[in-house]
Amino acid sequence: MNITTEIAPNGIGNLGFSPLRAPNAIFLTIFIILFICQIFLCFRFWRFYGYAIGMLGGLLLELLGYVAKVQLSSDRGDKNAYIMYIIGLTLGPTFLSSSLYLGVGALQRHFQATCFSPVGPRLFATIFILGDFICLSFIGVGGSLAAIYSDQPIGVNLMIVGLATQVFFTAIFCVLLCVLYYHTKFRVALSSKRWYMLGASVAAACLFLRSCWRVAELSDGFNGALASNEGLFIALDSIPITLMSLILTYLHPRFWFSGRGKKGLDLS
Repeated sequence: MNITTEIAPNGIGNLGFSPLRAPNAIFLTIFIILFICQIFLCFRFWRFYGYAIGMLGGLLLELLGYVAKVQLSSDRGDKNAYIMYIIGLTLGPTFLSSSLYLGVGALQRHFQATCFSPVGPRLFATIFILGDFICLSFIGVGGSLAAIYSDQPIGVNLMIVGLATQVFFTAIFCVLLCVLYYHTKFRVALSSKRWYMLGASVAAACLFLRSCWRVAELSDGFNGALASNEGLFIALDSIPITLMSLILTYLHPRFWFSGRGKKGLDLS
């Protein structure tokens, strides 16, 4: 895999291997198509601007990340492309997760579920989006420090803290999703919304798997053994996040909760 040894393990430097062009070009194509679809949905159903912001932001970051990987397949020494790859594919899922939280909040409101009382649908989504903001803050600051102080571990350590925060909030979200299903299972089972619940559960599982993987990947720095294994990256990051993006596009609230969503972020 042509691993190099000159790069500081804790900092952002040149990529230690040459990414495979074909699979990364495929993922790039998928995210371009999904991004175009979301632009159309954004203009068509503009009242769902909260959902659109998360989807467009996440898909754009993923798209840029794979543009960078395609560039790196030709020149792995391109530091600008490497930074874009690190930022895009690390931050992208955090934006996508906010749309997942808003969608499940809309499901909660649709069934008028009181299982989280006094936490209503709006507060339910807000709590998890706040967790996303904390995650973004740690990853953003950590990435900046890693780029400036490549010989110090503080940058990658902060990014690990950010990803661990995402794991924590995603785990809680998965538990609450199970609670929501338990309290609404009879009504969900008798309606088409059971497919929404199934899709949301798969998307949450994809996010949780990917977040756990990225924590393990960065534990040895940006250029450790796991970070240099592209096969694992494709299996535990690229495929889960692509599947999550496809599901969230299919689960656009307008398709499932028609007549609702007149207050943007509230989706109701």
